[in-house]
Amino acid sequence: MAMAANVACATVSAAKPSIFSETACVIDAQSGAVLYEKNMNQKEYPASITKIMTTLVALENASLDEEVVYTENAFANWESGASNAGIKVGERINMEESLYAMMLASANEACNGVAEHISGSIDAFVKKMNQKAKELGCKNTHFANTNGLWKKDHYTTAYDMALIGCAAIRNPQFKTIAGTKVFIMSKTNMNKRGKENPILSHHKMLNPADSNYEYEYCEGGKTGYTSKSRNTLVTFAKKGDMELVCALMKCDNSYQVEPNAYTDTTKLFNYCFENYQKIKIGDDTASEINKQYLFTNFSPFYSKETSCLHIDEDAGIVLPKGVSIDKAQKQIQYYDKEVEQDGKKIIGRLSYTYKGQEVGASNIYFDKNDSMTLKDSIDMSQWFVEAVEEASKPPFPWKKVILLVILALCVIPLVIICTIRIRKYKIKTEKRRRFRKNKRRMHKRDQDFYTRRLK
Repeated sequence: MAMAANVACATVSAAKPSIFSETACVIDAQSGAVLYEKNMNQKEYPASITKIMTTLVALENASLDEEVVYTENAFANWESGASNAGIKVGERINMEESLYAMMLASANEACNGVAEHISGSIDAFVKKMNQKAKELGCKNTHFANTNGLWKKDHYTTAYDMALIGCAAIRNPQFKTIAGTKVFIMSKTNMNKRGKENPILSHHKMLNPADSNYEYEYCEGGKTGYTSKSRNTLVTFAKKGDMELVCALMKCDNSYQVEPNAYTDTTKLFNYCFENYQKIKIGDDTASEINKQYLFTNFSPFYSKETSCLHIDEDAGIVLPKGVSIDKAQKQIQYYDKEVEQDGKKIIGRLSYTYKGQEVGASNIYFDKNDSMTLKDSIDMSQWFVEAVEEASKPPFPWKKVILLVILALCVIPLVIICTIRIRKYKIKTEKRRRFRKNKRRMHKRDQDFYTRRLK
């Protein structure tokens, strides 16, 4: 999916809410449009919301049934009172349960144990985290550990954490883990766990427990706290077709004192859901791309069902409520060379802007389709090159043509009228000339007649 970088959705008429947290950002998970921001590019210490990236990288580099063996390295460099799941040195726990311990119980030892298992060392895994951050478009982020315990060079921003959250929520396994309220870990070689010791999610909008912060549209999230970073919070919420990611950082008040990160998040979600709408663009736009752009000269070979060109299935744009899609400006860009991503060929990008701000985008994918009716003898690679060249040509200058036609329609009648008048004038002039000539001839004849008689 194409994710916009550092963009903001057009401002709605409703007043922007005031929040207690020092920095914040709300992003539409699909389009990447920023619906709210407060100091969103200000660098702060993330604390345990770091574990969103740790979990995402782990899911992308390991299977859930792998067995993690916890060494002494998993318990190194801890702060006093750091969150844990009671895992012991030498204990064997599978990857899936380790990730549940990481996200729900915020287990610091789980982060280190998983990192060492996947990359051989914690430092090597942290490099994967930083590389992933760059791939996602994070420009003000640097991770120095897997769990978020305070380090001077371990920092990020509300916007970058929202980007990371958007990538994470698109992973089905992550979404399941992050949205779980209670998880019971299995017995291991060193711990006879059972139902009497379940792991509970710390996120009180998902799992309110002894608080009143439950939010009906909450899909999950991750909490964070250290004495230097203060409270941090990332939350996922979905209402109708709109799925949002809210990242808050440096909130001084705990949940026992209001306002706090939970009240701020609820306020921001309500504001965005009430004032913005999601408009899907998939079917109509894909059909238009096929017909008017890449396949202008090749459309006889394809139908909508057999076309090998498409965009993201859930592609859509976010606009203020009451604004129709025709108010947004559409731009289609084709790349000189195709890009491989997740096994798909990306040949371009579709984007929409509203009042100068990008409000949604999607990659344009090219997939070879077995249902094509082209003959096998056709060189598809050459055809693809020719198709891209055709699509890269400047559009037909319809406006200039229409202007010239209008001008011609105005000028031609004038030319015809002038031609007719000139012709009439020539005829009239010719008649006068002939009349005068005849008159002179008659006059001369009369003179000759009288002259002869007088003689």
